[in-house]
Amino acid sequence: MADPALRGQYPMRGLYQALAIAAMCVQEQPTMRPLIADVVTALNYLASQKYDPEKHSSHHLRTLSTPRARRDYSKQTDTGDGEAENEQDSD
Repeated sequence: MADPALRGQYPMRGLYQALAIAAMCVQEQPTMRPLIADVVTALNYLASQKYDPEKHSSHHLRTLSTPRARRDYSKQTDTGDGEAENEQDSD
C-alpha cells in the first residue's frame, strides 16, 4: 500500500491509521462518511507525528505487500555488487 520510494521509512501504525481514514471516506452511504473537516484534522495529526526510524525499525521488506514491490525495492537498494543493502525475505 505504501509508496516503495519511502523504503519502509514510515511507522506502520500511521499507515494503518491513514488507511482506516481512507476506508471511512469511501463508505457506500454518504451519511456514513466523515466530515471533511474531521478528515483534515485526523490527517494533520498523523502528519505531525515525529518518526524515529530507530524506534520503528523492523524488516520493512515485510511491509511491502507484493512480490513485485519487494523486487522493486531490492533493485533500488542494490549496491551494485549483486548484494542488496537490506536482507530479503524468502517467498
